[in-house]
Amino acid sequence: MPSLISVAENGLIRKATPNGGRPVLPTDVVVSDTVFDALRQLAFDAEGIDGLLTFFVQKSIEYIRVSKYVGLLTLPDGTQLEVLPKIGNGPASRIMLLRMLRYLHNGPFRAVSTANTTPTELPLWDVFVTAFLDALETLVRQGVQRSYVAVENNERFWKGKFQANRQQRENAQHAERLAIQYDVLTANVPPNRILKTTLLYLGQQQHSLLTRQRIRQLDWVFDEIPVSESVNDDLYAVRRNSRLFVRYETVLRWAIALLGKRGYGVKAGKTADLSLLFPMEQVFEDYVAQGIRRFWPNAGSIMVQESSAHLVNEHIGTPKFKLRPDILIRQGERTIVLDTKWKELNGRDTTGSYGIDQRDLYQLYAYGKKYGAHDLFLVYPASETFGQPLPVFGYDADTRLHVVPFDVAVPLANEVEKLAIYALSYQ
Repeated sequence: MPSLISVAENGLIRKATPNGGRPVLPTDVVVSDTVFDALRQLAFDAEGIDGLLTFFVQKSIEYIRVSKYVGLLTLPDGTQLEVLPKIGNGPASRIMLLRMLRYLHNGPFRAVSTANTTPTELPLWDVFVTAFLDALETLVRQGVQRSYVAVENNERFWKGKFQANRQQRENAQHAERLAIQYDVLTANVPPNRILKTTLLYLGQQQHSLLTRQRIRQLDWVFDEIPVSESVNDDLYAVRRNSRLFVRYETVLRWAIALLGKRGYGVKAGKTADLSLLFPMEQVFEDYVAQGIRRFWPNAGSIMVQESSAHLVNEHIGTPKFKLRPDILIRQGERTIVLDTKWKELNGRDTTGSYGIDQRDLYQLYAYGKKYGAHDLFLVYPASETFGQPLPVFGYDADTRLHVVPFDVAVPLANEVEKLAIYALSYQ
């Protein structure tokens, strides 16, 4: 199995052979010099990716901080860096992340199991590969898609359409051959080539014995299908004929993610596959938003990323600075605005700001005035220091701000119900 290193979001990574300075703390993740050097190079290569990896030196010790993104980072030597949410720890963090990823917009993760039957120690890479193989086995049981493809060939027997111009050009000296075009029913179609390519790629990686067996069995099913010469071209062909391959949607999303051809909020770097990294702010936002869409009681209208209002109504004849609250709920005459922030608050800091960014307060106030909402909500992840709503912030006589926790460790429906009961108690 490939070497696996787990680190918490915002965690610090250092070499196994530090050059003096402070001793190794329990929260530090210690890696070999080779792995550290590869991560440092990636930090330089990925400078345009805000907050992915930060290299710095403190008291003569070199550190790398991993922040804003969670998921799996694979280095050139096969070492896998597993970045888990800062809320929770170890297996609990992994389960929370997998549960939240199921609600990621346009992600393939709905089929990922977080039931008690899933080993909590299973690394993310194995979870993702297992989900892909599960989806592929389901597709194979339903039957691999076949399509008619036009073939041009020189044959001794007539079938299909005769091509006079090609006959003169290619067979002028071969009267025994006929230039013809005919249709052949084949499984050599774009989505199958992508899946074949993915199986070949996974077959070159290190897995458990059971996973290797599953890959070999599925590869045998696709034995006569060639690998893709261009995954991007084949993916484009699938999108152009999406109705023909609707059954392939889930398994293709997994395939593209595992091949590193599609990132969720990050661009591909020079030295590693970044397609299985996810911006944690987006993961949390989608998780809360989809939960509210599904479980909020008696909502007349729920809009995500609504953008009809502007901060400035008129400037040289046009509005300026579009506003985009995360969630807008309209129930009768009442409007509620919610914005999510993936940040740890300290609810015990009654003499300070609790860790709230003042810019977020300005932003919510603008949402309230422009959308006519009297109750505004900042939603942060629940933690040991933030388990209850903060005392209400009164902007003015008509506008209130509520700062509330959202516990990602409990069932989503239960947490949305608790939030709704609290929100609807203010009329």
